[in-house]
Amino acid sequence: MDLANLHFQNPEAFLLLLLVPLLIADWWWHSRKRKSTIKFPALAIAKKAAKGSRARARYIVPALRLLALCCFIVALARPQNATEVEYTSTDGVDIMLSLDVSGSMSILDMLTRMDQAKLGVMNAEKVWKSGKFWDYSRLGYAKNVMAEFIQKRESDRIGLSAFAGNSYTLVPLTLDYGALLEILASVNDSTASGNGTAIGDGLMTSLARLEKSDAKSKIVILLTDGIDNASIVPPLHAAEVAKALGVKVYTIGVGKRSGTFLAFQQNPWTGEISWGEQPIPPENSLDEKTLGQIAATTGGRFYRAESKEDLEKIYSEIDQLEKTEIQTIAYARYSEKFYPWLLAGALFILLELVLANTRFVRIP
Repeated sequence: MDLANLHFQNPEAFLLLLLVPLLIADWWWHSRKRKSTIKFPALAIAKKAAKGSRARARYIVPALRLLALCCFIVALARPQNATEVEYTSTDGVDIMLSLDVSGSMSILDMLTRMDQAKLGVMNAEKVWKSGKFWDYSRLGYAKNVMAEFIQKRESDRIGLSAFAGNSYTLVPLTLDYGALLEILASVNDSTASGNGTAIGDGLMTSLARLEKSDAKSKIVILLTDGIDNASIVPPLHAAEVAKALGVKVYTIGVGKRSGTFLAFQQNPWTGEISWGEQPIPPENSLDEKTLGQIAATTGGRFYRAESKEDLEKIYSEIDQLEKTEIQTIAYARYSEKFYPWLLAGALFILLELVLANTRFVRIP
């Protein structure tokens, strides 16, 4: 039973309040029948006798007794404060982000119009020496979109691995997104050593981190712009291992298929660095067939991204496909509040005893 902001665990105790009107009627009946006499030696003295405040207080004693009874009845009903508590359970998703950091990821072929205009008016040599150009490269855009993806997740463990000619785990599965984002921001072409692109080894490194995972869903998002030419473990064999472990692999190929890209060019006579344009590497520089087979084998999908906007749409779609199932259970937590009622009842009894032992008729 709830009343105002209180919950009563034993509301049946309130049935005892039915005794209150019976007690009031009984007191009234007996007070009417009761006759008191006081002997005075003279009528003149009796007339001078008057009711004082103590005489009037005789009505307070039974009232205090009834109030005490009411307080004890409320305490017996066990009033409690109810606090709503929510318990959230999640069927988490364990995600490994596998990122290609080979030299070709520095190509500036995915520029937005605004970024291309911005770089065009900047001093090419200063941009080159400062390394600022990495922010506008395939790797820079990939890192930016991956950071946004991480920030959208709430209760999933996420890890990070990088590969070039060799493959390394940079961050094991973690819920510390802050540390993960800091390490992701520091990734560059020197993060993984070796020449070439080891897609198979990059995938195996991520799978090693998911092998003992007991998450409901386990996925790898592998991003690359090249052909596997340095792996010890062939990519398709790694895909079979992923399938056996119950890991779904999403593969993303980045880079334009054709056209030109913004590049640095150096004057052979003066050594001055300026902006220029170069043709996009041949289409077979990205092995779409193998990436597609990896995804299909594991139940994932292959995506092709030629711009930052494409990357954003891809990671957004994966985010929706691999949503964590959150179950919220609401319940009330109760804390006992009958002590104040017991204390109030005891105080009323104490006052009654004090007044009951006081003379109610004052003779001037």
